[in-house]
Amino acid sequence: MGYRLRDHEAVRPPSLKQILHEMNQAGKFDVSVLTSTEGLPIAADPTGYDSTLTATTVALLQRASNDTQRQLGATDVDEVTICDHDHTRLVCRYLPVGERELILAVKVPPGCSYRRITNQALRRIRRLLS
Repeated sequence: MGYRLRDHEAVRPPSLKQILHEMNQAGKFDVSVLTSTEGLPIAADPTGYDSTLTATTVALLQRASNDTQRQLGATDVDEVTICDHDHTRLVCRYLPVGERELILAVKVPPGCSYRRITNQALRRIRRLLS
């Protein structure tokens, strides 16, 4: 169970960490964290990064985004981005999985595109968790 056969050998499905790692490599991202909306880290890449602090920060951003969305009567928000003075961005993408909502937070260096690569990672994560 959980294995696929390819060319007569068992192949494990990718782990969340592997998906984040491959996304970081493809996008040249510094760090990525998959977190719950409560601020609990689920997976992170690289491993040594303080994912707890990032997850907590991302949860605070999500709550502020929800409050703003309600006050403005805005439709569903799928992303929140913070950009610092050197144009490094913290991008928080929302991912509904069943009854839960997760957040993919990615630290994007200046001048790097992220939307297509994070979309691909979000699809892979959703398939893995569904």
